[in-house]
Amino acid sequence: MPPIVDTRAGHEAVTRLFDLVRSGDVDNVEFNQLDSLVYSRLLETYACDQGGLGCGGESIS
Repeated sequence: MPPIVDTRAGHEAVTRLFDLVRSGDVDNVEFNQLDSLVYSRLLETYACDQGGLGCGGESIS
């Protein structure tokens, strides 16, 4: 069963990550933490492992 996700917190995390990227402020702890959070949630959502395996589709690379 997938974890219950707080959608409001997830939306705020993505919004803040977007703001940091737009301002070019990507060399700090906050950016790294948000990036890791969003990436791990994507992996959970699409049932992928850390290597991107298990996504059930073609690679875009």
